[in-house]
This record gives sequence, C-alpha cells and structure tokens, in this order.
Amino acid sequence: MARPAVVERCRYCGQRRKLCRSHVIPEWAYRPIYDDRSTAIRYSSPGRKRKKVQVGHREYLLCPDCEAHFESIERRFLDFWSAGERFPSELSKQYVEVSGADFVNTSLFLLSVLWRGHVAKNEMLSSVDLGPHLTPIRTLLSQPDAGILVNYPMYGFALRDPDTKSLARWFVFTPIRCRTEGIWNYELGLLGCAWKIFVSRSVPQLPERCRLSVDGRITMPVVDYQTYPAFHHLFSP
Repeated sequence: MARPAVVERCRYCGQRRKLCRSHVIPEWAYRPIYDDRSTAIRYSSPGRKRKKVQVGHREYLLCPDCEAHFESIERRFLDFWSAGERFPSELSKQYVEVSGADFVNTSLFLLSVLWRGHVAKNEMLSSVDLGPHLTPIRTLLSQPDAGILVNYPMYGFALRDPDTKSLARWFVFTPIRCRTEGIWNYELGLLGCAWKIFVSRSVPQLPERCRLSVDGRITMPVVDYQTYPAFHHLFSP
C-alpha cells in the first residue's frame, strides 16, 4: 500500500511542498553490513538498543529539489572515498596518505549530515545541536565557500579490522557529540573512516597533517576499530 503524501515545509528551502522520506546517513553507508535479506543490526545510544533494520533512518525532511541537491553532494563523496584504490587492501602502516580529495565537497557532505541530524526528530540524533552554527552551515550547503569551510576543521581516521587488517567498512555510526581538548566536536563513521568535525570558534591542537587540507590532502591515522572511542561509546555496558 502506497504511503500517503506528506505536504509540509521543507526543512532546507522552507517552501511548503510534498516531502521525500530523506535519510540522514546515506543508504550506501549500510550496504557493507547488510545480510542476504538486506537487513542489518542497529545499536542506538543511549540504551544500546538492538534492532534489525532494512534501511538507514529516514524521515520527511526535504522536498524533491532539495533532496536532489543533497544527493549530488553525497554521490561525489561516495565516488571518491569508496574508490577501490583509495586505501590499501591491508592496512599495515600507522598512517594512510590520501590526496586528491575534493575539500569543498567532502566538507559539505560531512556538514550536511550534521545539519540533517540537527533538524531531524529521531532520538538517535538528539545529541546533534549546531547552535549558532546551524544557519551558517545551511548557507554553506547552497553557497560553498572554501574560505569559510576552513573554520570547520575535519580530521579523519582509517578504521582497521584487526582480524583481516583491512578497512572496517561495515562499522557505521551516527554523529556522536564529544569534546577534544575541551572543544565540542562530532564524530561520524562510514565507509571505514571515522571523522572528527569541529563546530566551534576554537581550533584544536591536533596534528595539522591529519586535517583535511584545502588542496585535498590528509594523513589518516590507522586505528583498530575496537580501540576507537566511538566503539566503546556504543557497545560498552
């Protein structure tokens, strides 16, 4: 039975239109963890509730035009960060050097996930609160400016499966709010990478080479997923 149309205000453009069931984390992020019935196990935090799901979280957020705009950002991010040659088949070194990334699009994608997390109603995303940065980030998503995007530092980590020594592409987690050096930031995991996204006027004293640069370079520390803080946040009793 077809779902009834939902006509409300689009959370992005503000127009009253028929809305799409928009995702916050793109569906392609979950593909590596689906079983032969296209289901996966989702753990939510707080509570660590275990539930089978067939699609990532969706809710009525965007009109078709705005949905298409966000999907174009997602597609370019996926094309680069999922490419077979992007990471070695065996992560045997302490770092992975990545070059050629689209700084603007990568930044926009990561910020777009946070923006959608803020405006979404799902309790799993309740920790996302962009405060005074909500409107500036919304503006950046339609009017990208590299000079402003640098004010939102992005740091990446390659998550390794200690059993296979390969990228743990199946480890996906929704934005988690945390502090680093007393500075608020969000952590997000997909495609085998964890990203720390700083949404603050302060700048962390982290290694500069581990920050996504305007010229598309980043040195990503290799971390066994079981030792990454987000793993313990989600799965520890």
